[in-house]
Amino acid sequence: MKKCESESVYLNEILAMLRSVLPRALVYEISRLGAVRRDFPAALSEIRIRSRARSSLVISGENVPLFSSVSESEMRELYDRVLGGALYAHASEVRCGFVSMPYGVRVGISASRRGAGELPSEISSLVFRIPSSPSECAGEIYELWKRERPRGMLIFSAPGGGKTSAIRGIAGRISRESLMRVSVIDERRELAAEDYSNAPIDILSGYTKAEGVEIAMRTLSPEVIVIDEIGNEGEAEALLSVGRGGVPIIATAHAEDLSEALGRRSVKLLCENGYLDLFIRLRREGNKFSFVREA
Repeated sequence: MKKCESESVYLNEILAMLRSVLPRALVYEISRLGAVRRDFPAALSEIRIRSRARSSLVISGENVPLFSSVSESEMRELYDRVLGGALYAHASEVRCGFVSMPYGVRVGISASRRGAGELPSEISSLVFRIPSSPSECAGEIYELWKRERPRGMLIFSAPGGGKTSAIRGIAGRISRESLMRVSVIDERRELAAEDYSNAPIDILSGYTKAEGVEIAMRTLSPEVIVIDEIGNEGEAEALLSVGRGGVPIIATAHAEDLSEALGRRSVKLLCENGYLDLFIRLRREGNKFSFVREA
């Protein structure tokens, strides 16, 4: 199957899953919109369902309003379907403001709650974030990584800039083409196992980054560790043990430019210890991604 055909099948499978949970009127309107837009579904990145305001889509970075309304009762039913009728099975995720679905889809939750630590009630909006197919530039970044074999590579961009999609593609390339054992720390369950059939990749899904790194190093003997959205210093300290063990790391971070990335204490800690030496800034224009190597 050609690459574009396989990506289309993958996106259609995601949309079929979402149609099974979304209210019928919304499904109808989204389908009608998709029939008249050439960039659909490849450029669809978010479906935002609101019970107290207009719902919308994000297509090629553009906010596209919908006209179908969602009542509070429909929102409760939708929320229950997203959870599979098992709220407490997803309690730890829900407390963090999201729910994971198959194919790497993540649903952000906007709601009110009665107190700290309580599960939310009165859901006002659900944001379905749809993973992009690994971009073409992921292959180019992989080739750069293969040539230089850095101790650590940091990929950064503004939110929605394609970081997760890029590392999905890079991890797959490293495992399939370089035949290296790759451990992916996927705290938010955004990297779908379906991406990595027939690839020597081990995905630690739902673990905190520090826990995942420790388990990978202790039990999986990785040759590369991939971690999405490095945040606090505790996560950076966990990655220091990876670097000391001689295992290269690939990480992502939110940042508009290199100076902002280096200003993060976690990134600074890794740089000071010599474990980040290749910096890639992603850029997105509509549904197109490109990158710049930063010095």
